[in-house]
Parts: sequence; structure tokens; C-alpha cells
Amino acid sequence: MRVERARMRLFRWQMIGVLLLASIVIAGCGASPTSPTTASPSEPVVDPVTVTAEPLTQILTPPTQIVSSPAPQRVLAAPKEAPASEDADSPASIDVEAPSQSVLSQAAEDLLPLDRTTNVLVLGSDRRPSMPNWRTDVIMIVAMDLKNGEAGVISIPRDVYIDVIPNHQPNRVNVIDYLGEQDEPDGGGPALLGSIIEEKMGIRIDHYLRFDFEGFKDVIDALGGVEVTVDCPVRDYLPEEDIALRLQPGTHTLTGRQALAYVRSRAQGGDLDRARRQQRMIWAVRDQIRKQNLISRVPALYAALSDSVQTDVGLVSAIRYVRFALALDEEDVHGFVLAPPDVMREGWRGGMFVFVADWELIRTQVQTLFDRPPFAESNTKEVGSQTNRCP
Repeated sequence: MRVERARMRLFRWQMIGVLLLASIVIAGCGASPTSPTTASPSEPVVDPVTVTAEPLTQILTPPTQIVSSPAPQRVLAAPKEAPASEDADSPASIDVEAPSQSVLSQAAEDLLPLDRTTNVLVLGSDRRPSMPNWRTDVIMIVAMDLKNGEAGVISIPRDVYIDVIPNHQPNRVNVIDYLGEQDEPDGGGPALLGSIIEEKMGIRIDHYLRFDFEGFKDVIDALGGVEVTVDCPVRDYLPEEDIALRLQPGTHTLTGRQALAYVRSRAQGGDLDRARRQQRMIWAVRDQIRKQNLISRVPALYAALSDSVQTDVGLVSAIRYVRFALALDEEDVHGFVLAPPDVMREGWRGGMFVFVADWELIRTQVQTLFDRPPFAESNTKEVGSQTNRCP
């Protein structure tokens, strides 16, 4: 009985960690593999129906009798000198959160802001068996400053042009995850895109997280819907989902289908306004999880996520992200959408409409992420000197 309880707690730690990480970084607007994520041999498989509610503080305190084995091998490329135990699922590794030994060895004053953070690449697409050449419509980098209690979200528009893609022709950034998966299934996409982001933007990628859109709908419905404040009218019809979206400014409780349409629509404001809505949804889902009794919904959330999420986040990191997420306030989360004319310009390459990025400027600008307004503030209709940016 004691061993079984320990197994159930292990399952719940990782489940809640993934949920809260997902709520911070993407609010379910991510991508997934075509096959369900499978548990590693070292992780217990528990029937979600048997999970019972208990205080969150108990779940966040690992029982001393549990001895965990290492997490699955990291998919994303990391600096060669990074410690192998960074994501090991054992109590001894809980303090090993630094990205690499080379970074730790630098003088503190030489570190850039995003060298001090844990950076997660979040990808979202409508990848389906019926769509062999899928594209990634949501690309975000989430930087978590675990020491100072801040998080930042950088959105990369899908039409950004990448002039050098190893083993492939130049193309838009939204095809790189697909190309990488063709070269190396089950993780090659995030690894390829992560290496390009590090080269172009100077941001080290430590983890990845992918959701599919079907899973997103199920998660929202399992939460009982999500409350979103809309600042600009949204009117659109998405034939793939067969849903008409009609939202006026104000606060709305959206179902899974409505929330998916809200974060995918480009009818008003195009891809850049869509990126802002996706960032706003991040906080809405996180807030929904925080104010509800999450534990009572674990079975439904597990069922929603088990077939639609892929991540390399280990158990120990998941536990730490739970604590981190629960402590965040609105002013602690910052947003930055890479957009023209500030850091890129519109253009044509190879017959494609693209955004041509000024990578040197971007490398400088992304380091100001934590100096920018909280995205709960920056994603309203009053942005900078604009009094109303609604299209």
C-alpha cells in the first residue's frame, strides 16, 4: 500500500508540473507528436480514475522512501559541458537547474539576462494524420527566472524567413519542426529549431513542449472553460473546426472549441495580433488552474493531455515549476512579440511572403525581455503611444 501511494504521488507531481508549465508557456496552444507520449520504464503508470484529491502541499513534498531513476534522454541539443544529471528525476538533482557548467563558470556580471533563465521552446500546430506536410503556427520561447520569480514569453511569427536550415533549403520558420521530424522522428524538430534559435537569437533552449490543437480543446473543457478578457472585436469562421467566432470587447467564458478559434484566428490583425491573443490566453489558463481545485480535475486533465503532449521536462523540474507557477503574479510575466517594423520587415523570398528579421537587433532586444511591461498590460488595446490598436 505504501509503495502504491508513492507511485500515485510520483504520477501526480509530473502531471501537475506539466499542466502548470503548459499554462505558463502556451495555455494549450502547442503541438504534439502523432503518437501519444509514453511513460519511461522508470515512471509508474497509474490509472487516472484512481487518483483522489489531497492537499497540494502534500503533493509537492516528495516522500522520502521514493528512489527515482533518471528521466528519458534529453532530445534538445545542449552544450557539451552541461551536466548529465540536469533533468534526472532524483532528489539529488533538484538544485541542478543551471543550463550549463560553462555558464556557471562565467563571472556573474558577464551573464546576459537570458543566460540566467531556464528557456522552454513551445510549439503548436494542427498536426494530424490527414496532414502529412503540417506547419507550426505557434512558436514561443518561455524564459523562467526561477531565482527572481519572473517569466517572459517571446512570440516568433510563423512567417519569419530562415536563410540557413541544415540539410534543407531556406524557408519560413514554421516548417522547421516538420523538417526536423522528417530527419529524426520524435524530437528532431524541436532540436533543429532550438539550434537555429540559439544561433540566430542567442537564446539557449533547455526544454521543449508540444501540444496539438485537439488536446488544447480537451484541456479547456476539462477545466470547465476559460475566462478571457477581449479588448478588440473578433469575428471569424474557421472551416477546419466548423466554428464561427463572434466576440465583442469584454469578459467571456470560452469553451474548448471557442478558445481554439480565438487563438488561431487571423481575421483581425493577422499573425501578429494572433500572437498577442495567444499570450493573453497563457495567463487566462494559468489563472483558471490557480483558482480551481486542480487536484479534483487531474483525471480529466490527464486524459486530455496524455494523447497530445510531448515534452522533455523531467519529474524534478516539473515539481520546481509547480512552485514557480503558483508564486507568479501578473506583474511577474512579461511578453514580447517579434514584429515589424521594429525588428523585421516585410518582404519576398523564393516566391513567398515573409518577414525578414534583423537578427543582430533581435539578439539585443530579447535581452530586454524582463524590462518590458507585463504582458497582461502590454496585450491590451493601449500599447505604448497607441490609444487603440484594434484593426
